[in-house]
Amino acid sequence: MRRIMYKMLIVVSALFLVSCSGESDGTEAGLYQIYYMDTEGTGLIKQDYGIRSQAQDTVGILSELLEQLHTGVREGVGQNPIAPELEVLDFQIKEAKLSVYFSASYNNKSGLEEILSRAAIVKTLCQVSGVDYVEFYVEDQPLMLSGKAVGLMNSDSFIDSLNERNIEQRKQVTMYFPDSTGQRLVEVYTEITYDAARPLARLLMEKLIAGPESIHTDISGLLPAVPSNTVVNSITIRDNICYVDVSREFLELLPEVKSDIVIYSIVNTLCGLSNVSRVQFSVEGEQQEKYGETTGFNAPFERNLDLVMAESGTAG
Repeated sequence: MRRIMYKMLIVVSALFLVSCSGESDGTEAGLYQIYYMDTEGTGLIKQDYGIRSQAQDTVGILSELLEQLHTGVREGVGQNPIAPELEVLDFQIKEAKLSVYFSASYNNKSGLEEILSRAAIVKTLCQVSGVDYVEFYVEDQPLMLSGKAVGLMNSDSFIDSLNERNIEQRKQVTMYFPDSTGQRLVEVYTEITYDAARPLARLLMEKLIAGPESIHTDISGLLPAVPSNTVVNSITIRDNICYVDVSREFLELLPEVKSDIVIYSIVNTLCGLSNVSRVQFSVEGEQQEKYGETTGFNAPFERNLDLVMAESGTAG
């Protein structure tokens, strides 16, 4: 096993007694859950781990958890998300944001393996009191995927796949679709079925593009908001802003739906995530000043519930 080197620059103004996005905080009892990839590389498993460091020793706790992520799971039980050839060069925490610096071999990861290993690391480290977000660096550069910086992550950045038998899991979400007139939004509560760790923001965008039929709602008269041939080029969340880059087909507005209804169908849905407060759009990597009749399309959008019908429906 290669030696994991830590150069710690710790700037912690306060150690908040909260954990990331609903993950259990193990500091009181000294018990944490370490997330690993399953043996097939298709989902996550978790194991309890009793921390040896004192509850106030944030550096020691993080060091222990990173070491467990590197070597903690037995062969035949699962896979360590930090592979043997991968080194953790450094980690730094500042204002509840943990930066982890990996060696260049991180770039050898791709596809589902990369997503699952990243999810396991983030979900494990976000249990530490005082760590609200995690960001990855490769050497001294931010982790880039599809030409975009991944940015800050927390547990809500991923959908879990924690059942080794791949039994379907469900997550309740709130989505917004146009009503039959295309002039108002309808708030729809539904459950999304999933079986792998994927960025939740991307999955929600894909559901919006697929239209209300994709969530099997029994609410009648809903219209799709986003042109069905739209491609999501990338979705990145940084500093609570969700950056959504889409293909040019997005500009081909559906005739029955107003442009601001399209925008807030997406914005209101994505702002339902705990780590998103605003949404910034771009088309093929370029910002547009106008979208349909809506101006200021090049600025971040906040949630707008004024466009939502007074009565909401429930999806089945």
